[in-house]
Parts: sequence; C-alpha cells; structure tokens
Amino acid sequence: MSVPNKFTLLFYRRMLHTMMKAFPGDYNMFHSCRIECRKKILENKNETDPIKIQDHIFFGEEIRDMLENNLMQGKLQQNGNYRFKARPEHAMGEHVKPIPTDN
Repeated sequence: MSVPNKFTLLFYRRMLHTMMKAFPGDYNMFHSCRIECRKKILENKNETDPIKIQDHIFFGEEIRDMLENNLMQGKLQQNGNYRFKARPEHAMGEHVKPIPTDN
C-alpha cells in the first residue's frame, strides 16, 4: 500500500471543508460528492510523477473553487418556490452594485 502524497491529503481536507459549506443539511449530496472525490483520488494513488500529481491537484482545486463560488443550493418551500441563500463568496468579479433608483 502506497503512502498518500501530503499535498493530496491537504487537498482532500480542503475539499471536505468546501463540501460541508456547499451542502449544509443535505447529507445525501455531501456523501455522494465525498465518495466521488475519494474515488478520483484513489484512481491515481499509485502516481509517482510529481508533475502529474500537481496537475491532478490543480484540477481538483478548480472543482473545489467551482463548488465554493458558483454553486448555490435552494430549498423547496411549502408554496412550491425555491429559496436560495447567497453567501458573500457568490459575488463574482466586481462587487455587486445597487440598482439606482429614480427619486
């Protein structure tokens, strides 16, 4: 059994933290995402080339960034509408500017 690369373990820890923030209260989605992430890491567990390991971690960081900044989960309300709760990290690029009102 090979010893996991320390950078891979650090990435996996960051990914778990991001998944907990992205899917609060949704155990099924968190569990599915965690299993898929672990599966992808284990597919490359015997990789020894540092460049390839770095490429895999970079790709994983791109996915982690997408989960953290671009994913917003909604909850179905009793009236049939969905309610979304935006977090500060969802504001992409420039800060959101208020719409001017005609007074």
